[in-house]
Amino acid sequence: MTATGNAVQPKLLGARVKRTEDPRFLLGKARYVDDIVLPRMLHAAFVRSPVAHADVRDVRVTDAVAAGGVHAVLTGRDLEGAARGIICDSTMDTWQSTEFPALATDRVRFAGQTVAVVAADDRYLAEDACELVDVDYAELPVISGIPAAIAEDAPLLHETWTDNLFIKRHLRNGDVDGAFESADGVLRLKLVSNRHSGIPLETRGCIADYDVAEDTLVLYTATQIPHLVRTGLADVLGMPENRIRVIAPDVGGGFGIKGHLFPEEIAVCLLAKRAGRPVKWIEDRVEHMLASIHAREHHHELEVAHTADGVVTGLRAVVHVDCGAYSVYPWTSTMDTGMALGILPGPYRIRNYECRAYSVATNKCPLGPYRGVSRPAAAFSIERAMDAVARAVGIDRVEVRRRNLVRPEEFPYESVTGLVYDSGSFTESLEKVLEDGGYEELLRLQEEGRREGRHLGIGLACYTEQSAHATSEFVKRGVPIIFGYDTAMVRMDPSGQVTVQLSTHSHGQGHETTMAQMVADQLGVPLDDIRVRFGDTAQTPYGHGTFASRSAVLAGGASERAAGKVRELLLTFAAEVMEAAPADLDLGDRRVFVRGVPGQSVDVRDLARWAYHRPEKLPEGMEPVLEAVSSYDARPGHGTFANAAHLCLVEVDPETGGVRTLRYHVVEDCGRMINPLIVDGQVHGGVAQGLGGALMEEFVYDEQCQLQSVTFMDYLLPGATDIPHIGVSHLETPSPFTIQGIKGMGEGGAIAPGPAVASAVDDALRPIGSVFADELPLTPPRVRRLVEQARAKQAGKGGGS
Repeated sequence: MTATGNAVQPKLLGARVKRTEDPRFLLGKARYVDDIVLPRMLHAAFVRSPVAHADVRDVRVTDAVAAGGVHAVLTGRDLEGAARGIICDSTMDTWQSTEFPALATDRVRFAGQTVAVVAADDRYLAEDACELVDVDYAELPVISGIPAAIAEDAPLLHETWTDNLFIKRHLRNGDVDGAFESADGVLRLKLVSNRHSGIPLETRGCIADYDVAEDTLVLYTATQIPHLVRTGLADVLGMPENRIRVIAPDVGGGFGIKGHLFPEEIAVCLLAKRAGRPVKWIEDRVEHMLASIHAREHHHELEVAHTADGVVTGLRAVVHVDCGAYSVYPWTSTMDTGMALGILPGPYRIRNYECRAYSVATNKCPLGPYRGVSRPAAAFSIERAMDAVARAVGIDRVEVRRRNLVRPEEFPYESVTGLVYDSGSFTESLEKVLEDGGYEELLRLQEEGRREGRHLGIGLACYTEQSAHATSEFVKRGVPIIFGYDTAMVRMDPSGQVTVQLSTHSHGQGHETTMAQMVADQLGVPLDDIRVRFGDTAQTPYGHGTFASRSAVLAGGASERAAGKVRELLLTFAAEVMEAAPADLDLGDRRVFVRGVPGQSVDVRDLARWAYHRPEKLPEGMEPVLEAVSSYDARPGHGTFANAAHLCLVEVDPETGGVRTLRYHVVEDCGRMINPLIVDGQVHGGVAQGLGGALMEEFVYDEQCQLQSVTFMDYLLPGATDIPHIGVSHLETPSPFTIQGIKGMGEGGAIAPGPAVASAVDDALRPIGSVFADELPLTPPRVRRLVEQARAKQAGKGGGS
């Protein structure tokens, strides 16, 4: 026991701490799947279907097998008895099931679907051998999109189905008919958010290594959900989970796209077993565009009942989501439709609501989660509806929102869809974004620009984001796996250093910093004493992974709980050593000290050493272990709701249809922030992706469901010159339901750019005429059509005068 100075380390929760993981990335020392080289490793390439819908009559591989450097070739027939396809079924009554094969056997249902796989000495030889595989296809009618799928005479994509709908959902609450009958006005809108996806710098990739002597399989894969991938592999391969190890090393961007079990992972595992050697597959960019996960394709039809003073009294919606050919693991194809149905009313006090939502099957790449999951499309619809109401009643867009937003005194607020908004700052965020974003200055710049013949427009959007959904919420959604919790193990070793093992994964979110901040506050040790690990199912406790803006709440809460247990062990041991009551002790600066008398203390490192090496010093009944495991599911489990308001200024060139974003400001409220620096970075990244979806990014299919945008020549991403300075302001409204009042926010920045930019484009074109942007992305051809519509309307008015 020692006497020291009285300084106690400041709390790290809420501090702007630089990310501790950044040096290895900045120095090029990160370790991705493609950096891993195993002895005797082979390389895989896939044969993919060139057509969107066909029977597979035959797959002839004789020439490929005989090619130089080729070690194994697999087709769908080879997998029979060795693996089943991916089945991910909803538990809801109207669900229709699919089986997504690792390699197609009898039929292909989208262009790019895997048909065969080759293992060779290098990727070049594998690709050459793929060219030698001869597949006999008998083409079938193509279901090219939502209209074709739901037509009365539509062919069935899955022959055992009754129609082309994975699921039908219907929700009705309040007096919907009465709201519309008594309304002063009713608006009808059709709104489209077109298909695009996350485009991580690192494409998908995996390495499978099968040990025949031990009958064990190791899969290195770029995934957000290592434990769920292990579970999925065990199910499809018929292997016990304790014989499968999944390792997710550094992952170069996930965005939801890498949160799946993929057919390619299954095929590569079986290929490694067949070849008797490790096999690596790294996806090329064309494969990513064709056959990774797509997202966002929503068609919404709204009817909006409102009063003469701009209050929305009723909302009817029909939602169709193009989910592609198969249901994806572990989410099912209910995810986007269910989220849209629940969150469509947004942050507004709409008490009468009816929605019919349909997951539609087509001959496109399967649809899955991408940052925001349905909320960008839902926000686009409800925010466009607010703009339309403002225009219809002749009231400013801001004022209409003020009249409809949930008020501070109404929290916790149960929405018309049954979601419980735990807390929020909906009206405060709107007012703050107008102030901090310089709304009055933007109006002045707009006026000046118009005098110069420029077309400047101001847009705004508000939203609330359900984050950290836990057990009760996922039970309602009918998913087969209830992603209700995550888990952390905290261990202090004999040197007093701390290791945190997480069931989640970090691929840009900064978990190595934020989780260490929470643990450091519990254990009173410096950040440098804590190492946060994740990604290896053989070392980390079971949990569900990183997605749905949940890790700060669930993994953070689990980390704090586990660290709290270790804290109690340290205090109990220190009380024995110091002959003090545990309640009188505290931790800080690597010391346990008497509260109010920091100079009377014992070094944590001494306690750790004694705990493991001098067990006779321990109190009676205490074991020589300083570690604990905890899970956390944030009860009551219906999620916590972050919110934000976005404000932007754009300039439109009416002749080219080009849109340039000049200013952008966000007010973000994610409850209590662990690290505001990381929150800022998440907002910046989300806004950049949201602007891409608002203005550029789109997967375009032709009538034969052939993808036309398979390279960056056709699929445009925003570059550095397309993204303006993004101002970020913060409000902190703690959640009453979570540890430390934390809310999730990783997806939020991507939700509001679409409606904000659409609103701004309308505003910019107002001098030409009245337009209403109802489809994203607002590419130059679409903006040109708006300009032409505006000019035609103005010409019609002039002709009639």
